[in-house]
Amino acid sequence: MQEIIIFIVGLMAGFLGATVGGGGMVAIPALLFLGFSPQSAVAINKVGDIGAFISAVSEYWKSKKIDWNMAVPLAIITIISSTIGAQIMVRLESGFLELFIGVMILIFLPFFFFSESLGLKSTHPSKTKKTIGLIIYALLGVEGAIVGAGGGTVILLVMMYFFGYEIIRGYATNTPAELFNAFIPAVVYSFHGFIPLVPAVIIFLGMLSGGFIGANTALGKGNRWVKNLFTLVIIASVIKILFL
Repeated sequence: MQEIIIFIVGLMAGFLGATVGGGGMVAIPALLFLGFSPQSAVAINKVGDIGAFISAVSEYWKSKKIDWNMAVPLAIITIISSTIGAQIMVRLESGFLELFIGVMILIFLPFFFFSESLGLKSTHPSKTKKTIGLIIYALLGVEGAIVGAGGGTVILLVMMYFFGYEIIRGYATNTPAELFNAFIPAVVYSFHGFIPLVPAVIIFLGMLSGGFIGANTALGKGNRWVKNLFTLVIIASVIKILFL
């Protein structure tokens, strides 16, 4: 029975993970409820993320939505930041980082809700704005390896506001980096014994399937639909992180 629940959780988390982010906010609480330790819940979720982003990168690449000129440097930043974050995670309590993510989302909310065109039309931000975005992005890469939930939501806001992408292309461009942000911590956590094999394989398969469905749904529905879904996710993220 537990295996079926994990697969269904992975399917839902993979769908979100491949469309707007926030999959960890589904998977990690569910894994904790099933009795896994916090470290194992984060680690198992990272294995699942590998599956979700394999599907997402594949589908967005085929649809030519990935801007590789930005995707490559973001991936390099993520390799460095996620390696640092994974080393911190095995030694650190992560509660304050969850609060940090909630505050960051609240800071960006006015830009999101009061800018009708944000995520629907591409823009051309200044070099200063992009530089600030890259600094925030690097910090979020560290957070993503430690907490594994919430950071992807803020990263998508960064992709839209600081880098000027419309929402689907922005998310697609970030998926190669997210694949590294899942793979590197998963390797580190496996060496520390945080990843039980069977649950990890099951959630990988669930999120691989969910990622395929999610990416194709996003491509088929378009930016407006994805932005509406993203609105629901960021509201849920704020409620969970700050009040639950």
